[in-house]
Amino acid sequence: MIYDNLKKNKNNIVEVKNKVIIYFVNGPYVEVQGNISSDYTVEFIDNKSGKIYYSTTIKNNCWCKCNIEYFVEWNIKIYENGKLWYEYLYDAKDKRVYIAIDSKALGDSLAWFAYVDEFRKKHNCKVITSTFMNHMFIDQYPEISFVEPGTNVEGLYAMYKIGLFYNDDSRINLYKNPIDPKAQTMQKMCSDILGLDFVEVKPKIKKRNLQIDPTLKQVCIGVFGTAQSKFWNNPTGWQTVVDWLNNKGYTVKLLSKEGDDYMGNKLPKGVVQHPHGPLELVMDEMLKSKAFIGIGSGLSWLSWSLNVPTVLISGFSYDWAEMKDCVRIAAPKGKCEGCFNRIRLDPSDWNWCPDHKGTERQFECTKSITSESVIKELEKFL
Repeated sequence: MIYDNLKKNKNNIVEVKNKVIIYFVNGPYVEVQGNISSDYTVEFIDNKSGKIYYSTTIKNNCWCKCNIEYFVEWNIKIYENGKLWYEYLYDAKDKRVYIAIDSKALGDSLAWFAYVDEFRKKHNCKVITSTFMNHMFIDQYPEISFVEPGTNVEGLYAMYKIGLFYNDDSRINLYKNPIDPKAQTMQKMCSDILGLDFVEVKPKIKKRNLQIDPTLKQVCIGVFGTAQSKFWNNPTGWQTVVDWLNNKGYTVKLLSKEGDDYMGNKLPKGVVQHPHGPLELVMDEMLKSKAFIGIGSGLSWLSWSLNVPTVLISGFSYDWAEMKDCVRIAAPKGKCEGCFNRIRLDPSDWNWCPDHKGTERQFECTKSITSESVIKELEKFL
């Protein structure tokens, strides 16, 4: 955005001095253009707190930028010769704002997308967005423009990237994440970056034209994740739950696409394997089910998004880390837990267990979650 700084001379004729260019693409940017030679002190101020994040002095035809990339209601003040020469307050109304979800994971996309629209509504701006799963949202958000990740989008007033960002030394990048995202719920990680008050919000996803038999007794499960620490590592846990469901007359549909003995993990007997196919057919099976039982993976977020009763079994994360609207079964008190919320996951180490790897306590968190504790919760609504 280009702004002219105006003044009137002694003859009351308006003169255009140097121009100011301001935008907020991955951080606030200020440039002073023009032929009038002068020094300009630029302050990047949080309008709510009054905190000056960065201050520097530039000359005409030079630029400066603050490295804070998450949302701040910026108040930019420019001083010339010690006097306030220009002031600008962030205002995205009717302007183009690009929000990119920087993750290919299903769970991340579902957890974060609703806040893209919340930002649009709060600021009354024209949002352009990119996700790796545009097809899941595009029909439900006609007010938002969708582009593919990596698309060059021009004419932007602001841009924000949503993700969990690290520095090279494995510390959280606090220029991109305002506070440690591991200490927040998955959804709050996104609302923090976009400067929104956190309230759990479900995304609107693709509608399914499905006739559901209300007498169908079906429960879906998802047993696989992207690291062994995410699994329910109780060796008899899944089998006991499946047996209990079968004995009550339920068909148990396994939605995980990985086969038997994947990374050494055996499938429970008595389940019906859902065939490989599009995600929409997985959604159909969930919608036909009385419940979904899963771990800290994308299928649990999908079930939650569809308003299917969701039972989430996890010990590698704390019990507040995922969605609130679910039945959350965590490690028993006194057992090791929550490593994902304390330590950076090493995706190259399948058996990542930072506290107890190689000892008898490896994966203690989920090994100690009993099938009885899961069945106890299922008995409340099945």
